[in-house]
Amino acid sequence: MAEIRKIEPAVPHIARRKKVAAYARVSRDTKRLMHSISAQVSYYSDLIQKNPEWEYAGVYADSGISGTGKEKRSEFQRMLADCELGKINIILTKSISRFARNTVDLLETVRHLKELGIEVRFEKEHINSLSEDGELMLSLLASFAQEESRSISDNCKWGIRKRFESGEIGTANKHILGYRYDEEQRKYIIIPEEAVIVRRMFELYIDGVTLQEICDDLNNRGWRTINDCLFQESSLMSMIRNEVYAGDTLRQKSYMADPITKNKVKNKGEFPKYYMPDTHEAIIDRETWAKVQEEIARRESLLNPTYCFTRKIRCGICGMHYTRKISKIKGKKFVHWICRSKKEPGVTCASINFSESELKHICSKILGTDTFSEDEFNRSVLEMVVLENGSIEFHMIGGEKKVWHNLRINESRHIPTVTDCFKGKLVCGDCGLEYHRVISTDKWVYWYCIGKKRKEISCTNRNYADYQLRNISAWILGLSEFDETEFNKQIEKITVQSDGNLLYHFYDGRTSLWER
Repeated sequence: MAEIRKIEPAVPHIARRKKVAAYARVSRDTKRLMHSISAQVSYYSDLIQKNPEWEYAGVYADSGISGTGKEKRSEFQRMLADCELGKINIILTKSISRFARNTVDLLETVRHLKELGIEVRFEKEHINSLSEDGELMLSLLASFAQEESRSISDNCKWGIRKRFESGEIGTANKHILGYRYDEEQRKYIIIPEEAVIVRRMFELYIDGVTLQEICDDLNNRGWRTINDCLFQESSLMSMIRNEVYAGDTLRQKSYMADPITKNKVKNKGEFPKYYMPDTHEAIIDRETWAKVQEEIARRESLLNPTYCFTRKIRCGICGMHYTRKISKIKGKKFVHWICRSKKEPGVTCASINFSESELKHICSKILGTDTFSEDEFNRSVLEMVVLENGSIEFHMIGGEKKVWHNLRINESRHIPTVTDCFKGKLVCGDCGLEYHRVISTDKWVYWYCIGKKRKEISCTNRNYADYQLRNISAWILGLSEFDETEFNKQIEKITVQSDGNLLYHFYDGRTSLWER
């Protein structure tokens, strides 16, 4: 009998629909851009719902928020959270710059979504994040987007500074204690009931009342800050320093150092500041204002005496500032500047110390002055960084960098170099005789004037260690380390002057002086 087989009806396989969402963003909350984001939301909602293979998972939209960071984009964060919960398989977005302008954030986010099996499609660039070349293209294009963001930021800063230069005031704070900013009049208007508080704090400070006592007085009267908080010493000090209360405006006190991180830093001279007097009605008269500023300076000088190098010198090894140290040896006073970390228990730092007189001499050389001028120093130098090798990097106001090179001629240990090319080229400027080399028993190699050994001549000119001459010569020749061949090619002789300075004579007729 023939075998009978039962053939079951085939059940068609129905692919599960992909859960698709979209992300939109505009950086400014303006009428035109708000219309743009509404259009994007409508477009993506319609696009997703018309596709039979897709399941609508929503459109996430941030408005008035920069794309350089992801922390403040609430809708973006909500979308990522829904991705973690498995609510989304595909994300549609207009372009890379809408998704993120920060290359690091973009790649981190896309890679994480890739690990979750979630695809991101960038419409303008035609990039699919799950494709083989997707990440390479994303990395390149995101870098362009990030640089575009920097360029836009620089252009905005340029425009703001031009407005400052033309006298446009504007304001960063629409409401500070005692004032509100009137947009039509474009200036601060006094709020009488708050101005009473401001006048009270200035009066008490002139009378010698401490900051904490002033805070207590204001708080006990039921007065509060504009944020409805109790008065604190730090905020009170900022207020009595604020030139706004004298009727003036100072712009660009701070600036955005990086448009990507959005970090604001204090302007210490990197950019010009714009002081605009009499821009609005003053709460505090000029005389009172001046007295308060003088009192602030007086109190600070009693609490923390400052010197010309205070907070100007930073250690390039540990990052700490240098501090002033006074020592007395056999009744004689010595003033040095050392890295502050050397005073901290359990902390060591190999940074170089400097005497105060040595620092002043170095600064005068860098500034091109005969003697050290504190006023010129403060006008010119933003910061000094002591590098690991003992050289000092000067950060000048205006952005220029200058370097004083430590030639390491005063090493605590002797370096036993033996150099032949100095023979016959090192001449005493006092007696005219040549310098000779001595190698002592402890391998201490130095050069001295032969006149010191002759009875008929009394020469007291300075000796030089061999390694010192090598370091100085390398610096004169513009080399990172001494080269004997280059020395012989260029240097005819070296004259050791009576003050210990070295005058280099080149074969081409030039001379160059190294000063001790």
